[in-house]
Amino acid sequence: MSKWWTMPLRAITLEFPASDVATIDVKGIVRESIQGAINTLCVFAIGYYPGGTSYYQSKIAPHYPGLGTRDLLQEVIEAGHQNNQKVIAYVASIWGNAEMYREHPDWAQRKANGDVTSWDEQYNSVAMCPNSPYHDHLASIVREIGENYDVDGFYFDEASFQSWCACQYCQEKFRRDTGEDLPREEKWDDPVFQRFISWRYEQITRWREELYNVAKRDHRCVFFQGAFPLAELSRSFGRVSGIQFENPYQARFGVEWHVPLAHGTCLAETARIGDIVHFELYRRAVREPLWWYSVALKYGQSIARGKRLLTLNMMAQTPFDLHGLPEAELQISIAEILANGGDPLFARYYPDRVDKPAWDRVYSILKEMSSLEPYLTHRRSIPYVAILYSQTTADIMDQDIHRTSHLGCLKGFAKALLKSHILFDVLSEEALEETIQDYKVLILPNVACLSEKNKGIIRRFISNGGGVVASFESGRYDEKGRLISQEDLSDIFGIEYDANVPQWFGFDVYSRLLNDGEFVVEEYQDRPIPTGGIQVEVLPKEAKVVARVIGSATVHYGPLNEDTGLPAILINQPYGKGRVVFFAFPIGNRYLEFGVPAHRELIAKAVLWTAQDEPPIQLENAPQTLSLTAYRQHTQDGECEIYHLVNSLYDEPINAIEEVTPSKWVKLVVKGSKEPKKVTSLTHYMNLEWEFHQGVLTIRIPPITYHHVVLVEY
Repeated sequence: MSKWWTMPLRAITLEFPASDVATIDVKGIVRESIQGAINTLCVFAIGYYPGGTSYYQSKIAPHYPGLGTRDLLQEVIEAGHQNNQKVIAYVASIWGNAEMYREHPDWAQRKANGDVTSWDEQYNSVAMCPNSPYHDHLASIVREIGENYDVDGFYFDEASFQSWCACQYCQEKFRRDTGEDLPREEKWDDPVFQRFISWRYEQITRWREELYNVAKRDHRCVFFQGAFPLAELSRSFGRVSGIQFENPYQARFGVEWHVPLAHGTCLAETARIGDIVHFELYRRAVREPLWWYSVALKYGQSIARGKRLLTLNMMAQTPFDLHGLPEAELQISIAEILANGGDPLFARYYPDRVDKPAWDRVYSILKEMSSLEPYLTHRRSIPYVAILYSQTTADIMDQDIHRTSHLGCLKGFAKALLKSHILFDVLSEEALEETIQDYKVLILPNVACLSEKNKGIIRRFISNGGGVVASFESGRYDEKGRLISQEDLSDIFGIEYDANVPQWFGFDVYSRLLNDGEFVVEEYQDRPIPTGGIQVEVLPKEAKVVARVIGSATVHYGPLNEDTGLPAILINQPYGKGRVVFFAFPIGNRYLEFGVPAHRELIAKAVLWTAQDEPPIQLENAPQTLSLTAYRQHTQDGECEIYHLVNSLYDEPINAIEEVTPSKWVKLVVKGSKEPKKVTSLTHYMNLEWEFHQGVLTIRIPPITYHHVVLVEY
């Protein structure tokens, strides 16, 4: 049977908890979705408020209040199948209502202090633990749906921990599995606590595998929530009208960890289990800019390994879910998703009371984008630079507020490459060995913790002529977070570490580029460049120092101290072929935090110097707001290349993007090309001007307001 989920998806979720379930016009809502070329409907079968209530005539789960004799799941199945739409049963996987909690208080997930994770004080939605008998209760509901309804798949939302969890079942199971008591406080250097962290991942991975096996049939697509990759929980939503609001999502956990860690969800393992990969990218909830979509989805492509990447996107002006986003953000967010290998998914939180003009815009954009479908499959990104994301480092190091964040450094490097129009992908640790040979450069953005195996892969990559750009504490620790000097990467960096702990020199600290013939950034050659005050102290061995720290001020606006002589940037060629640039300070974090143009220029220079080759695709006369992604596709008709240009690089983490500034005419330059047969704009339905000379293809692209997709056929 055909695996329908391998083709591009355009999906909406019908969320019924805030609806009048007695009167809602399900058929009309489904019929309306056709105008957006929606091919997949994700419909609530089991909801989250009140927790665990059903929207079908369940004999196991309590019915949603007011449902009566209606069966909304069956109604959507019938209406959707009449339109040849696939219908997915949405299961809110962990929530139980007050009655369940009163009858089975031991099933509830518990925070480290023993408190219950509940949406409200009445316990209308309480997180239940998969290690409790609730595990079997949910499995029986999944079997009931699967055996009685012609669903095309299952989506398991929040099949995860929503707390520490320190319930009695987790305590007993952890003791059986490890022989230790379950930890109740964060001690990141404690082996028992580290085992607890990995154990939490194991519990959720095992549960998701079991749910998959219960739900899976040949014709059904089964997948799981992937919440907020490469993002962190913040304790505060900030102040609104003088009132300080705490983050209710973060309050469930009581920790400020990166989100997959808090959930106990290994996204790479979840990608392996599911038929497709799901990412939830509500940027407002985690205070991220729109370009975060690009970085997260590039990581998603690495773990998806060719599976579709269904991406839940903001449609409303969060937290005001009845008020839709402006057209500008809707246009560029959808374009950003498609440009980075995702399929758009929008949630109708109030299906019968929506902002109709905003939804009409969503449907109009999706309908227009459906014409791109042939160019969204069977394609591979054109490789040039790879950035390594280390879940190991994020888990061990990023939770310590006194340490410099790996995630922040990664996003800073990514932002610099995006604004410099340099092609890159984000690789997972698991994908490093099989894919790194395709790239010219590997970036290690403060990847502190690396296994001996991955350090060996990096050394071989350099010995084969690859380039490495590394920063701060990259490679100093093993995969357990242990500082083992004989196994670090100082040999390929050509340095010797002078101290074990990164030193703080004060905030007003600057470096200066030396007059070196190899590593020159003309605009900043004689100017002080901020370092941000913290760096590892290193001594050059084989490496050449190309920038030194020139001094620091004890107080802001105070006099600079004398030249420290400490290296800030070093270059090395350890095996005669490959090249290395090492930043002793966390340049990625500094660029993310302050946006100093010199840091972007230094990152771009480091990439070009270590690559020893120009980027295969370049933009000329392009603003920094324009992102570039590129793919190669092989079809029965031959080979083609597809270039996405999206006007999306804005740093606003909270407010909606209401207006963008169109670009001027842009030149897209393809190096090492062959002469094309045809060059067209897929979004503007026109032939584009181009010229070809000595292996260089130059394409003229008219002004871009939101996005442009270029097809080059060979």
